[in-house]
Amino acid sequence: MNTHTLKMTGTMTRDKLILVPASSLTHINVLKTKISSVMSAMGVLTCLILALLSLNQPLRVELGTWLIPAQAFKMLEASFSSVPSVAEEAAKIPASLIDRQAMDQQILKSSAERQAVARYVADKYKIAHSASLEFVDKAIKVSREVDLDPTLILAVTAVESNFNPFAESNKGAQGLMQVMTHVHTDKYQLFGGHEAALDPDANMRVGSLILRQYIAKGGSLNAGLRLYVGASSVFISDGGYGKKVLAERERIRNAASTKFASIPTTSKRL
Repeated sequence: MNTHTLKMTGTMTRDKLILVPASSLTHINVLKTKISSVMSAMGVLTCLILALLSLNQPLRVELGTWLIPAQAFKMLEASFSSVPSVAEEAAKIPASLIDRQAMDQQILKSSAERQAVARYVADKYKIAHSASLEFVDKAIKVSREVDLDPTLILAVTAVESNFNPFAESNKGAQGLMQVMTHVHTDKYQLFGGHEAALDPDANMRVGSLILRQYIAKGGSLNAGLRLYVGASSVFISDGGYGKKVLAERERIRNAASTKFASIPTTSKRL
C-alpha cells in the first residue's frame, strides 16, 4: 500500500459505508456549524422584525430601542417608524373650499427660515433646538400633504399644546394638536387606532387634516379655527382662540424672515 495513503474515516448510509477523508469531514462539519449559526441568527432577526411590524407604531419604536443596539436602531428607525401620508384623504376636500389665507407653500422653504423658526420655538416654549427643528420639519412635511400653510399648523400646535406631544386635556383631547380621539377615531385608523394619538407624526397629520376639513366646512380660516376649538356657532365664544392662533402665526412668520417679534414672558394655554 502507498505510504502516503490518506487516513480515511467511515460514514454509514442506509446500505453502504462511504469513506471520506478525515480532514474533509472536519471542514464539512465546520461549514455546517457556520451555516447553522447564520441561519439561526437570520431566523431570530426575521422573527424580531415580523414581531415589531405587527405592533402599532409607538410600540415598534419603543420595543426597537430595547432590543436593537443604538447604532443599528438609528439605521433601521426609518424602516419601521414611518407613518402613512394623509394626502389622499386631504385631496377629498376640494381646494376650492379652502380659504387662500390658510394656504402658503412658499414659506419655510429655505434652511435659514427653518432654523430661525426653530430658534423662536425653542426659546419661547423652552424646548431643545433639535426638538423644535424636528417639529418645524414635521409641520412642513404635513403641510404639503394637506396643502395648508406650515406656519398655521405650527401656530395651532403652539396654542394647543405648547409643543408638548404628550399633552392631554380633561375633555379627552390629546397630543400636539389636541385631537379629540373619541370623536376622530376613524381618522386614527390610518395609523393603527387611537393609541397613536400621542405619536407626534400621527397626531399632527390627523390634526391638520381636521383643520383643513373645518376650514372648508366653515368657509373661511377664522370659521375653521372656531370649529377646531369647538365653537360650532357664531353665538358661541371661542375664547379668543382664533386671534391667538393668527397672532402666533404672524410671530412665526416674522421669525422666518428673521424679524423676531417680542416673546411674551409667559405662555398660557387655553
